[in-house]
Amino acid sequence: MIRHVVMWKLIAEDPADQKIAADAMAAALEPLVGKIDGLEALTVRPDVATVAGNWDVILVSDHTSVEALAAYGTHPLHVEAGAVVKANTRERACVDFEL
Repeated sequence: MIRHVVMWKLIAEDPADQKIAADAMAAALEPLVGKIDGLEALTVRPDVATVAGNWDVILVSDHTSVEALAAYGTHPLHVEAGAVVKANTRERACVDFEL
């Protein structure tokens, strides 16, 4: 099992606009579970601590294998959801690791 963790800094700086952006990202990404083979779980959540330097939004997803993660990355539904993410973010960090 591979865990995929992505963090984003949002374009929006106002807390209300950040919530709208985070909600849109979650609405685009979370329904992919059950639609992409090998994607076992996916959660998108905003940062709640609002500490300077924290990232604004995180995605945590679990994939059956490295190959399943690669297929997820290029799957048309993920690419479509990624457009929502890209429209709302300015920076991205990621790490993938084996569970």
